[in-house]
Amino acid sequence: MKVALITGAARGIGAATAAEFAQAGYALALLDLDGDEVRRTGKKLEEIGADVLTLEADLSSLEQIEDAVAQTAERWGRIDALINNAATRELETIREITPVNWQRAVDVNLTAPAFLSKWSAPYMKIHGGVIINITSVEAHIPKGVCAVYAATKAGLLGLTWEMANALAGDNIRVIALSPGAIATDFGADYSGGKDDQPADPTLSQDMRDYSETVIPMQRWGTVDEVARTARWLASDEASYITATEITVDGGLRHTWMTREIKNRIRPGEFE
Repeated sequence: MKVALITGAARGIGAATAAEFAQAGYALALLDLDGDEVRRTGKKLEEIGADVLTLEADLSSLEQIEDAVAQTAERWGRIDALINNAATRELETIREITPVNWQRAVDVNLTAPAFLSKWSAPYMKIHGGVIINITSVEAHIPKGVCAVYAATKAGLLGLTWEMANALAGDNIRVIALSPGAIATDFGADYSGGKDDQPADPTLSQDMRDYSETVIPMQRWGTVDEVARTARWLASDEASYITATEITVDGGLRHTWMTREIKNRIRPGEFE
C-alpha cells in the first residue's frame, strides 16, 4: 500500500486530493491546523475503506512538522507522495504588509514545504516517490493585492526546480501544480474588511464575474479537477515528469483580454 501525506487536508483542494488518493488505494496521512475538520474529513474517507491517520499541526512550527512526518513513517514505514497544499493568503499590498503577516506566510507557504520535503525524502528513497508542491498562477500573474502570497508561491516554484534536481538520483520526482481560479472559500474571498474598511461580500462575486470574462474556458475550476491532476502526477503514468509546472487554470495564465473586448474585435465569435 502506498502512502500519501497531504497538508491542508481538511477542506478544499486538500480534502478533494485526499479523496482521489483514497480511491487510488493510498493510505493517507492528513495534516491540518483545524483538527476537528481534518478528523471529520478523515472519518468520511475511513467510511469508504481508506486507512487514515489525521494529524493536527501548525505548519509554522518546524517541531510539529517533523513530528507529523515521524508519525506517518512510524505508522506505515514509508511515504510515497507528499502533497504540499496548505497555505495562508492575506489580501495585503506591499504598502500594507506587516512583519507578523509576512513571516507567517513565509513559514507556512515556503518553509513548511521545504522541511516537509527534507524529512519525507528519506522514506521516499526506499521505493521512489513524488513531491507535488501546490503553487499558484499568481506567481506569474499577481494581482497587486496579495504581496506575500505571490512572493511565497514564486519562491515555491524555485524550490521545486531545486528539489527536483537534488532528489532525482533518489528516484523522487518533484512537480509544481499551479491552480488558477478554483471554487474554494480560500480562493474566492475578496470581501476585504481590513482595518477601518467594512467587509463587502459583493467584492467576491464581482471578482468572480470579472475573472470569468478573462478565463478562456469562461468558468472557475473545481477542486476535483485539481485533485485528479495531482493523482495522475503521482501515478506511474507520469513517471517521466519532474522539474516542471503543471497549470490547472482554464487558460488563465496565458491570456489578458476579457471576452467582452474580444467580442468587440470579432463580434459574436467568443460568446
